[in-house]
Amino acid sequence: MLDDVLAGLYLAVDSDGRLRWLGKAHRNGGVGARLREHLAHPERARVYSELFVVAADPFGPSKALTAAEGKAADLLALRGRMGSRTWPSSEGWLTLLTSYSAPGLGQQRNTGASR
Repeated sequence: MLDDVLAGLYLAVDSDGRLRWLGKAHRNGGVGARLREHLAHPERARVYSELFVVAADPFGPSKALTAAEGKAADLLALRGRMGSRTWPSSEGWLTLLTSYSAPGLGQQRNTGASR
């Protein structure tokens, strides 16, 4: 199921519901492949209990997903709170996300009714 999500943000939490990781995936194999990389580290495999995923358009610009990860870190006040972990800048995140036009977005639907 996670392999079907090719791009998105993910949050890993422990059994007490504490956030342990915020990251992004934008690759072949998607979020599932990225999670398997994380779980190859025994300490992460022991700690991660649940994963929350926000899917993104895999054809969207990677800069938009990177900036969205930074914005999520800002909203969750994570900068400087998780050891040496750093997140990208959130600068321009909304413009980057909204300037991309997904294929088929905004096209009129043919309802079959004639006027």
